[in-house]
Amino acid sequence: MRKGFTLVELLVIIIVLPFVMLVLNGLFSTLIRDIPRSYRVMQENTSLLSMLKQMQQDIDKAKGLPESFDEYTTSNKLLLIELTEGMICYQLEDDKVSRYWILDTRYSTRIKNQESRIEKVWSIPHAKVEWQVWRKDRGGYAVEVQTHIEHKVGGNLEKKMANSHLYFVGAF
Repeated sequence: MRKGFTLVELLVIIIVLPFVMLVLNGLFSTLIRDIPRSYRVMQENTSLLSMLKQMQQDIDKAKGLPESFDEYTTSNKLLLIELTEGMICYQLEDDKVSRYWILDTRYSTRIKNQESRIEKVWSIPHAKVEWQVWRKDRGGYAVEVQTHIEHKVGGNLEKKMANSHLYFVGAF
């Protein structure tokens, strides 16, 4: 008896091998491209949720949501939150959100020789954040925040982790 492969065995391997390669190609594509992209989306979403948690805590403790304070005016890029110990400002700029105190003589002089101080900056390069203050009789009583993360996949822009949050002043 001779050692070797039969013609049938070789034909089966030639027919099955392309299907195995096709499955492995999809697996390698997922490992190389999709998993790192999903990891970046999750990291950015974690940063976004951290910012939203801090914003919720500030709004829960707020006395109000003024339309303006000194030279600052609430807009879709700037949010003012009045607390008993001072004024907090959230500002959207480029790919980040900054939270800082605005001090005035009416408030505690916790920070000397500075008008404002950045306390926290969240880097969110692919996230889109929009807020809108709900007002009644010129007084703000809630903030609606809409967020999502945008990523290009195959030339198309996809929105991931889209959420809408509503925070009421003095909610606790």
